[in-house]
Order: sequence, then structure tokens, then C-alpha cells
Amino acid sequence: MMLRRTLLCAIISLWSAGTLADAVLTPVYGDGALVGFNSIDPPHAASSDDGNPGATLGEQRRWAFERALEFWERRLDSNVVIEVAAQMTDKACDEFSAILGSAGPRSVSRDWAAGPGGSAPSEANTWYSIALANRIANEDLIPGTPDITSEFNKKIDESTSCLGSNTWYYALGEAPPGTTSFFATALHEIGHGIGVLTFVDKASGARFSDRDDIYMKFLEDHSTGKLWSEMNDTERMNSAIDTSDLHWVGANVTAALGSLTGGVSGGHAQMYAPDPVQGGSSVSHWDTAIQTADGNHELMEPSATGSEKLLLTGEMLQDMGWNDVVANNCTFASSRQTLSSIYTGTNEHEACISVTYDGAVIISGDTSATAGREVVLQNDFTVEQGATFSVEIDPDIGL
Repeated sequence: MMLRRTLLCAIISLWSAGTLADAVLTPVYGDGALVGFNSIDPPHAASSDDGNPGATLGEQRRWAFERALEFWERRLDSNVVIEVAAQMTDKACDEFSAILGSAGPRSVSRDWAAGPGGSAPSEANTWYSIALANRIANEDLIPGTPDITSEFNKKIDESTSCLGSNTWYYALGEAPPGTTSFFATALHEIGHGIGVLTFVDKASGARFSDRDDIYMKFLEDHSTGKLWSEMNDTERMNSAIDTSDLHWVGANVTAALGSLTGGVSGGHAQMYAPDPVQGGSSVSHWDTAIQTADGNHELMEPSATGSEKLLLTGEMLQDMGWNDVVANNCTFASSRQTLSSIYTGTNEHEACISVTYDGAVIISGDTSATAGREVVLQNDFTVEQGATFSVEIDPDIGL
């Protein structure tokens, strides 16, 4: 079964011409009444059993999508709200394969002037996805429109001819057999919206509006030694199908390759460059060969594998101009902390996904944990001396 993600680039407007906080990503739902994200159909039982509180299918969809927004909020730094448009639509699907979703920036920007607290682009005459441009400029350069457009395949829930009896799974964690994680798919698509893509036409090698984009400036063809910004259209067209030789050469990504057991050659990470070119997937994803020793793949690969994590995407975004993407936004710097004394009382901690308790743990009272939100240890929460209190920083997210 092939479960694919593709790019959706609806570039409708162009723009020429302080301390950053965690980003705020706001959903803008585009479905009509009673359909898609507003459906009043009964909720999926498996998702309800596993923690999705939605009382209708639409509420479950919105809850899962908003958890994905929160996941990225904790990993991005921007003072400018990022609006993310979302719809459930009909996408290609048959018994054996489906396009799960698509997304991309709604607009692009270049050569803006540095305003108060902001900066000009680091690369002149270069296109940036609008969310990143806003982050660097520290202002909304194209107000009044969403920054990201995303769509998700509603046929997966509605048609038995689409992947047979497979349905969306709207809770967090690993999707049960016969389901596909909506949360993980949303994470992936939002990743494209914040900048994991090139605006180059892969079939022809032509640049958008005859200018470089910031993503392509980190692409190199190892067989020629040329960066995409140094190539002509024909060279880029050929490079887009130069399997295993198309590499990302940004410094942050290159420094993070030590944990990988596949998808690295010539000291660089491989990009997805199959022959023939796949229009919605080629170049704007990591190579499917990238993985770790424990079998994890990258979130931003072209197809869902069920074992993806953020292995290199945080560093990729840093190479392009996002800051602190991979910084630990949770209270604990490591996944475990052994306590030297009794831990009691009301305390608040942040967790990216979940909380676990190991060792001799006494819990008197309640705890609550929601992805991307605070973990609240209620009154009378007690951990014995010498026990281990564990906050899972970036576990497998069950893609």
C-alpha cells in the first residue's frame, strides 16, 4: 500500500521591496457546514478510545489538526501568527494507494526592507515561503490571507474503494492496523507550508519567476559538484532525477548526520530524486533511504512509513533561516531525570508529546498531559526519593 503526500503550491501574491517567541499557528477551516472539518457524523471509536475527545467526526478532525499545529508551535520561533488554511477534499485514491494530503505556502516574498525588530532577507533576490519571510521580517508582509494552504483526503473515511476499509485515525501515537494517522499527515503537510519545498519546476528545471528560492540554494548535485543556484534549467532538470546524488549541503543538517545509518553519501544527506520525476514529491522531500539504526525514517519523506521522526528537518529549517527549531522546548533537558529528594506538590512542566513514570512512583492525585501543552502535576503528586520521573521529549510519533 502506497500512502503518498504531495505539495500544494497556491502562490497568489508576491511581495518585493526583537526577541522571537514560540510561534502561534492558527487554523482557518474552509469547509462548509456539516462537511469535512465541520462534519457531524459519529466520531471514530478507536480515536475516541485513545484520547481524542471530539464528539463528532468534525471535532475529532479539528482536535488532531490543532495538536499538529501545537507540535510545530513548540519548534518554531516567530512573533508573527502563522495562519494555516485547512480543508477535507477529494484526492486521488484507489484500493492500493492514496494521496493523503497536500500543502504549501500560500504566498512567497523577497527583498523586503528590515523593519523595527526585523531583518532583511539573508539572500537577496531570493524567494522565501511567506511564514519564514514574516518570521525574519518580524511583521506580516502580506496581511489578510492565510500563510499556508493544506488539504486532506476525505475519501479515506468516506469511500470503501479508497484503500479498502482503511480509515483515518484521529488520536495521537501509533495508528492501529487498518488506519492512517491524520495527526502525522498534518505534521508532514504543515512542514511543507513552513518551507520544506522548492518552487523550481522539477520537470523543466525552471525557477519560479526566474529567481532562486532559499531551499534550492542548499541543493547540490554530487555528480557535478554544482549547487542548484549555479545550474541552468537543463542541469536542474537532470539533477532532479539523479537518484542518490542530489544532496542537502546546509551546515546544520550536515552536522546532524551522525545518527543516520542510511541516506548519506559524500558526507551529505540525500534528497528524493527518483527517475522519472514525481511532480508532487521529487526534490521537496528527503530520500526514502534516510533512517536510523532503530528503523526510524524522516517525517518529511514522500510516503508514510509508520516510523517517522524529525531526524533532519529541524536542522534543514535552521539552514534556511528558522531559529531554535530543534531546541528542547520541554522543561527537562533529557528524557529522564532521577530525583534526589521527594518530589511533591503542585508543579507545571512542559512535554512535547507524553509523560511516563518509572521506578518507585507514588501518585496521589491527578496528572494531565496533552501533546505540545503543559504537563500539570496536581496537588499531592508525590515521587519517592530515587525514583525516575520521565518526560518523553521526541518519541516516535506514530506516523
